[in-house]
Amino acid sequence: MTLKDKFQQWFINDEEDEHYEGMVELVSIEHEKIADEFAIGFAEYLSDWHTKERLTKLLEIYKKEKGL
Repeated sequence: MTLKDKFQQWFINDEEDEHYEGMVELVSIEHEKIADEFAIGFAEYLSDWHTKERLTKLLEIYKKEKGL
């Protein structure tokens, strides 16, 4: 599945739904998880010697420093 496909599976376009705001929050959380997984996967591809745990910690540090 492509990154675009992963994002499209969470697309919501129904503002009349009473649960819309809560769903938007859920979607944003899932989008962040997908982006994090993609970033970690790409970093692992570029450098075999990094462990997933180390990359996850580095990603969290980077996000904190950038205010993400």
